[in-house]
Amino acid sequence: MKKLFLVSLFALSGIVRISAYAVTPDASDTSKPSDANKQQAALPPVDTWYSQPKAVVRVLNKLESSVTTLTIPVGGNAQYKTLTIAVKNCVVRPTTASPDSAAFVTVTDSQLSTNPFSAWIFVAEPGASVFEHPLYNVSLSGCAGEISSKPLEVKPTTSQSEQKEPANQNDLEQSLEHSIQSQH
Repeated sequence: MKKLFLVSLFALSGIVRISAYAVTPDASDTSKPSDANKQQAALPPVDTWYSQPKAVVRVLNKLESSVTTLTIPVGGNAQYKTLTIAVKNCVVRPTTASPDSAAFVTVTDSQLSTNPFSAWIFVAEPGASVFEHPLYNVSLSGCAGEISSKPLEVKPTTSQSEQKEPANQNDLEQSLEHSIQSQH
């Protein structure tokens, strides 16, 4: 029994020494950090988005059972029958993150006297903000055009105020964060 204990003790100490060598780098090793560490350091923060100049919007006509795809420039609008769809911003996730696109759109109907729909629409979460209309559904297919090289980092907000149409780019970024938080 004593021999078995000593053998297992030596075996364990050998395993500990081996794992210590595997974890602790050699002092003479002056190689650069591993590729995995470089890649981890190069990843953008989780709440990073990039702007694109156009939004690709799908309009489903429920009466005719047809889908029309509209490419709308950011800051512009497009007309579909009685709807006017304006795009304030279109953003995408970096390729290193889970894929998603979002656009801040305002939709008005010239035939209905309701308040315009004004919210972020996400490709990955189409049910997060839904344009409710008796004849049409509006959804986002994605963004198009050259991706901006400057990232848009969305900072968490401290207050969860009711969503309203943003007045400027800073308000737009805060409304995007609010929409992202409401999804989870």
